[in-house]
Amino acid sequence: SDTSGMLMRFECKKRSKNFRDINLEVDVCASVNVEPLVPSYDTHAHDNRPTDTHQRTITIENAYREAGVGVVINPNNTIIDDSDAAFNSWSVAELHDAMETHFSRYPGKWPKWHMWGLLAGSYVNSGTGGIMFDARSAYGGAGEAPERQGFAVFRDHSWFNNLIDGAPTNQPEAWAMRHFLYTWVHEAGHAFNFLHSWDKSRSDSLSWMNYDWKYNALDTDNDYWRDFEFRFDNEELIHMRHGDRASIIMGGDQWASGGHMDMPAGAFSSTIGEAPVELLLRGKGYYDFLSPVSIEVRLRNCLDDIDLELDRRFDPAFGSVKYMIRRPDGKTMLYEPIACQIGTPDLVKLKGAKLTKNGEDRYSENVYLQFGAGGFYFDIPGDYLVRAIYRGIGDMILTSNTLKLRVGTPITRREDIVAQDFFSRDVGMSLCFGGSQSHFLSAGMETLKSVMDEFKSTAMPAKIASMIVGSVGSPFFGIKDPDKTPLVEKIHDGDPKAALKMSQNAIKYYHKEGVKGDNIDYGDLICKRARLHREIGDDKSAKAETDSLVKDLKKRGVHSPVIKVIQENISG
Repeated sequence: SDTSGMLMRFECKKRSKNFRDINLEVDVCASVNVEPLVPSYDTHAHDNRPTDTHQRTITIENAYREAGVGVVINPNNTIIDDSDAAFNSWSVAELHDAMETHFSRYPGKWPKWHMWGLLAGSYVNSGTGGIMFDARSAYGGAGEAPERQGFAVFRDHSWFNNLIDGAPTNQPEAWAMRHFLYTWVHEAGHAFNFLHSWDKSRSDSLSWMNYDWKYNALDTDNDYWRDFEFRFDNEELIHMRHGDRASIIMGGDQWASGGHMDMPAGAFSSTIGEAPVELLLRGKGYYDFLSPVSIEVRLRNCLDDIDLELDRRFDPAFGSVKYMIRRPDGKTMLYEPIACQIGTPDLVKLKGAKLTKNGEDRYSENVYLQFGAGGFYFDIPGDYLVRAIYRGIGDMILTSNTLKLRVGTPITRREDIVAQDFFSRDVGMSLCFGGSQSHFLSAGMETLKSVMDEFKSTAMPAKIASMIVGSVGSPFFGIKDPDKTPLVEKIHDGDPKAALKMSQNAIKYYHKEGVKGDNIDYGDLICKRARLHREIGDDKSAKAETDSLVKDLKKRGVHSPVIKVIQENISG
């Protein structure tokens, strides 16, 4: 009523039954072109479910329709020929290239309510069942290119071994179809700018965006499927239905913007009490300006006589470890990866401290945090603080030490000038992908090669070579003829000799100038170079470089079990 008390009537015409409407194109690789291509699940098919679950059939469309979003799947699937005998699995760089090739076919500007789902065979990491690529290209110009456009589901993952066309006839088949649905909806959710539930301090969330094995980590009886009602949580519904359009629409705001993201409480506070496992961050302490920053992440079993199995996937793309970075300007940032992957834990056994000798109670690897969805995280000189939170299976939550490191100032005016080309999206993406032969990132690779040639006397080219040498020496596959019958073909012949030449100075640096903080990078590079030597039939050089590495590591006090693992990786 108005101020006089008179009733007023308003008529609103119904425009849609949905808050948002999007188009999803699903393309399929020929190697996995067997039904079912998309999921359809009866909520009563599996016995492990809430007792009061409303029985219904859920598809990708239904899952989002119940959230108020209309998803229309293009009924015409493009079949991508991936039959090349040399092509075994997709890398993130190849997926990015395929996505850019796909969207370059469509006219019009981003952002728009359009996403691409690819049903592919296998990912290079066999434990990955699905991935959302968060990759910008030169599509809309520097700084304006779209992201959150596409995702892939890997049909050859063991999750889907029991997947059949039609209604499941037993519990393993029902489990496979339920997980097929979950993977599709989860990965598409990232394109709406949804973070994982635990990234938003909601590990107890009964949402498509949680992991079944991470759900309610503080509860020992953490059965996600017993409680899950096949829905997004309330905060996610608010974001999806009523959030700012730019933070939701594909190709709008960057990944992790406007998605109800909360910085983990007490990111730089101290841990109370003693944990059974130590999470330790180590680094060189000082990094040359422009040098990619890598952090050694180590888990160590602190129990005397009990062996532990822990997830060793430290890459932030898997979500097991989150990294907080406090920059010189005082701003604390949560590192967000370019791609989000969902997959099975990769377990490593750590022996009890009194049951082992020489390092079998620990596991270490390097993680590169130079570039992610937030751009370059170490792009200004000064002091940085880095802290990590590890979320393992069950109630395992660990906080690391606070690592202090410093990024130096440009030594010469030329180095300062080069920075404007180095701190670009193409360079960052190339580093993040471990190098790429995609023509969409060719400018970034050329910049990296130029920087390596110009600054040979510093640690910087050694770090860069360690990261990108594999992409130069290995074949690279992409989609050709997208407007006809798409074909996965080799678009770059691996050039082992060029890769060996490019990384020769890096070997000299690690051998003569390298310090303890370089050991992991040194070992990884020798592993890559040994493979390249063997490809050209030079087993003698592979052995010589391996022997030199072992000798150097022994001088630096590396434990023999660790050296043994490195040798096994090189020979394997």
